[in-house]
Amino acid sequence: MKAEPNKSVELSALLTSKPNASSVDYIVNSIKELLLTKKVLPGDRLPPEMELARMLSVSRGSVREAMKILSALGIIEIKRGDGTYVSNRGGEVLFDPLLFNLIVSQPSFDELKELRLILEVNVIRLVIRNAGEEDIRELRNCYAKMNELKNKEKQEYDELLAYDLEFHNILGRASKNRPLETIYKFVMQYFKPYIAQSLYKHTNFSLESTETHQKILAAVEKRNFAAAERAVIDSMEVWEYLVFK
Repeated sequence: MKAEPNKSVELSALLTSKPNASSVDYIVNSIKELLLTKKVLPGDRLPPEMELARMLSVSRGSVREAMKILSALGIIEIKRGDGTYVSNRGGEVLFDPLLFNLIVSQPSFDELKELRLILEVNVIRLVIRNAGEEDIRELRNCYAKMNELKNKEKQEYDELLAYDLEFHNILGRASKNRPLETIYKFVMQYFKPYIAQSLYKHTNFSLESTETHQKILAAVEKRNFAAAERAVIDSMEVWEYLVFK
């Protein structure tokens, strides 16, 4: 949704001058709060630096620094010669603070396994209910690529890893639940080093990995949740075995 021409004027009634806090932090939190309360929407154009500085009673330098942070977080897009817009793309950012917090918390492998299992079972539940034929076709094509790579004489580990993650990305999209898709994609990115570790450690990884993916695909095709849940649990066990073998 694009901003109306008077959107920046409307924002003046929503933004207040900063309390006793870091100017940059206050600006970042103000924009995030406007997004959370849907007073600003993806695609909306933000006021120019000078106007934001006046609204918030901060310096233009603080606004500029805050915009850099918001841009790095993927919250805004700065279009040179056009203006600053709230991002309407869910792409990857330079570094996700949620990812950093998860890393700092140093979760155990058992905790991570439980997290992935809870998410994946519920993603699959929604996929079975909501996936369309195009979604299933995408899953089939991704699995076919993995199977093709598995049968190559020379293993293409980076490509196998990419298709492994893409298979899960497709599952996330096929759930038709965008918040869950986002969380699932984030968690799978966190697991990427573990998947890569099992891939490079074991020459038989591609066989075991593609077999577990095939079971998930078959269960989704049949809309059989019980079989899908078993396939996910089997996938977790194979993955744990490969990581710690």
